[in-house]
Amino acid sequence: MSNEASSRQLLEDFIETHRLNDIFRRNVEGHFDAYAHRLAKLATASPRPIIVGINGSQGSGKSTLSAYLSQIMPRLLGVDCHIISIDDFYLTRARRVKLASAVHPLLAIRGVPGTHEYLRLADVLAAVSDPDPKEVAVPVFDKLKDDRTKKVRKIQISAKPTVVLLEGWCVGIPAQTALSLAVPAGRFEFVNDNSGVWRTYVNEQLKGPYASIFSTLDRLSMLRPPLFEAVFDWRVDQENRLVAGRQMASSVAPPKGMSVREVQEFVENFRRLTCHAMAVLPEVADETWDLQADRLILGERTRHE
Repeated sequence: MSNEASSRQLLEDFIETHRLNDIFRRNVEGHFDAYAHRLAKLATASPRPIIVGINGSQGSGKSTLSAYLSQIMPRLLGVDCHIISIDDFYLTRARRVKLASAVHPLLAIRGVPGTHEYLRLADVLAAVSDPDPKEVAVPVFDKLKDDRTKKVRKIQISAKPTVVLLEGWCVGIPAQTALSLAVPAGRFEFVNDNSGVWRTYVNEQLKGPYASIFSTLDRLSMLRPPLFEAVFDWRVDQENRLVAGRQMASSVAPPKGMSVREVQEFVENFRRLTCHAMAVLPEVADETWDLQADRLILGERTRHE
């Protein structure tokens, strides 16, 4: 089978396995296959594994893109590809409750900078970017249970050219200015953080430890939503997929997941920084894919254009 035929078969198998539609196929053929080749070229020229940040709002498709790259790159391009989700580094529920008591009640909710175990994330990224072959343990977070599990996932770094994908909604986002923090971002912040304690704390995390982590990225890519309101529909779809996937994988009844109303309240925690990312990251990211509401890529922008 030719490389082109193998690529086509791999894509079709991936679409069937992940229950995707023609939009993902069009995005792969129009953008993601070329992106995979760019990353493979960079990794092959690097003396160590490269770390690539993939930013995207909830439900934008960053995890699906990462999964596709992790299959196509080793099988067709001769480059190892590993995924690290920043979500797996969320603090345990108990630690978030303590943080909420000490700083602000909204910090009990996972998501924003400051609710991750960033020192452990920094250690993992340093380990996987080292050129020596090794096994690196990564924590596993259960979103349906909203807590860290006791499991760990092992990443095997080999001597082959390697791409490590760090994917997450806040990956690469810079801190905001004091002026930007002055006004609540919508009714949610007006009601829950009118004094600005929560958003100021989050911004200080972005300015400090998160900026240090993001500075280690060799490349940053963004899946950019058309507007924040699209994120709600995407996150509802994501929640349904989480529950359906758990039902298929286990005979034990899974947690029911969030209701539509709960998802709507949950995504408001991300409004400020998602809108901030939409505004500033295209000037920072190496490539930005502008999505329409059905996640079809309307166009690709590069930092060098």
